[in-house]
Amino acid sequence: MPTISRDQLYEAVWSRPMTKVAAEYGVTSTALKKTCNRHIIPTPESGYWAKLEHDKPVRQVSLPKLTDSRLDQVHISGVAAQHLPEQVSKAGTEARERLMKTSDLAAAAGPADSRVEEPPILGATRRAISKARPDAEGFTNAQGRGIVSLKIAPGSANRSLQLLARLFALADTEGYRPKVSDAGLELATEDVSIAFGIEERPRKTPHEPTAAEFKRRDDNLRYGISKDPWPKYDYSPSGRLAIVIQANLWSGLRRTWSDGKTQKVEAMLPEIVAGLAEHGALLRERRRAAEESERQRREAEARRRREEAFNTREKQRLEFVDAIHEQLLERSKLTAVLAHLEQSATEGRNRTESISEWIRRRIQQIDALTSPEFLDLSARSAKLGFVEPPNDPDNEYASGY
Repeated sequence: MPTISRDQLYEAVWSRPMTKVAAEYGVTSTALKKTCNRHIIPTPESGYWAKLEHDKPVRQVSLPKLTDSRLDQVHISGVAAQHLPEQVSKAGTEARERLMKTSDLAAAAGPADSRVEEPPILGATRRAISKARPDAEGFTNAQGRGIVSLKIAPGSANRSLQLLARLFALADTEGYRPKVSDAGLELATEDVSIAFGIEERPRKTPHEPTAAEFKRRDDNLRYGISKDPWPKYDYSPSGRLAIVIQANLWSGLRRTWSDGKTQKVEAMLPEIVAGLAEHGALLRERRRAAEESERQRREAEARRRREEAFNTREKQRLEFVDAIHEQLLERSKLTAVLAHLEQSATEGRNRTESISEWIRRRIQQIDALTSPEFLDLSARSAKLGFVEPPNDPDNEYASGY
């Protein structure tokens, strides 16, 4: 958790855009702005850097003195993102810079029309939410093909649709456009698609038991059930909206942006779109890693098959050679016996002539079976090759020693 002085942070936020300073500390520009507010550090107004770039007059607010010395040291607690690929943080930083410049230029040009034209692709979402009936807590749900996932009160429908129109317009500048899917309406580029939705935060109030609930409790007590038959809290619509990215769970990336006490989610749209860029980069990186893992798996499997095929060939070759060796050993044995018989006395040789004749025939058979011509014929008949296939990378069964 980096610790710097108020003076250092003041100099940083007035020397370069907030997005760049925030990226250095691993936090969002919104989080850094809140940190500055807590430590009474003024920050540049919206459009400050665009005006400065176009030589328009700007005003830098001086750093006020503190009455509480404990605020002089600033602790910036960033989200540990060391486990995330570098491409993710780079994509978010670059998107924030582009979006902040776009927002600054818009602010420098003057206030824009508060309303944005609703794109036709939101027609299905509007029809679905207008037909949905509120549940017991007062929320309506909209889901389905080509429909943005919504869980809001009926009174928040127009604001939610206007928020979506603004989101689509800003996301388009980063290449994210609405895409119809069976699960809903997603924001997508050519290679990634990100599901998202809008939720209304419920208001939680202590439940006030009714007379009927008190009577039910008394009835339960007679049967030995002591638990109160009513909920501890009641939930109702609060009007506080949140945009939720439904991707990359447990990744460490921010997935939810909601209305705060002083800031509406509409003001967070640049940060939300930058978050989309980060999620898109992480999806690409995970897909690349999965493809690389699959490639390595296929290579390992091909290598295993090549080794298995090679070992099978070697086993067959050794069996073939062992058979020849057995024949040669037999021939050597027969030759030794024949030589012994031929060295015997003449009268003895006459008595063993039939044995010698059989040995000679057997030797001739072995010579025929071990001749180069017959061995070549036997090997080809058994489809047994003694020359390895060429080491062709496209042939997964090619291998050598």
